[in-house]
Amino acid sequence: MEIVYLTITGLSIVASILAWIAKLKWSSEYREVKKAQIESIQEQVKVLKEKNETLKELTSEKIMAHYKSTKEGLESLNNKILEEKNELQIKVNEMESEIERLKEENKNSIQLPDFSQLKNMSIQIENSLKNFTENYSTQYKKLSSSLEKMKHVDFVIKNNDNIYMIETKKKRSK
Repeated sequence: MEIVYLTITGLSIVASILAWIAKLKWSSEYREVKKAQIESIQEQVKVLKEKNETLKELTSEKIMAHYKSTKEGLESLNNKILEEKNELQIKVNEMESEIERLKEENKNSIQLPDFSQLKNMSIQIENSLKNFTENYSTQYKKLSSSLEKMKHVDFVIKNNDNIYMIETKKKRSK
């Protein structure tokens, strides 16, 4: 039994040594993690300090000065646009009065024809010419074919007591 006790004691000592070694290893890892966390927090503190400095620079006086300069710029732009609008309105009024004056002058002058009627007439003339050309072409083709047929026939016109007779003879082929 003593061997069992000695073995258990020996195993206990080995287990405690292993636990102590694991603790040392984990504590070094724990230190490294803590060190990384501390560095991260220090970086965050640095960024927050920079933001704080930037916000300190934005005092109400600076914001108000920026607001006033922007407002003045926009007001001057608005005034310039209003002036341009007024100038354009004056020009429009002048042009309208000129149009009215020209209308009055033209009342006594020659009236121009309604060009829409001329356009309709032009279309009608164009269609008539087209129809005439088509009819002329058809008649020409008929006459041409008749002349071709007549080339092969001899005509003799006889006058018998004011009655004209046409006698035909076929041309002889030589």
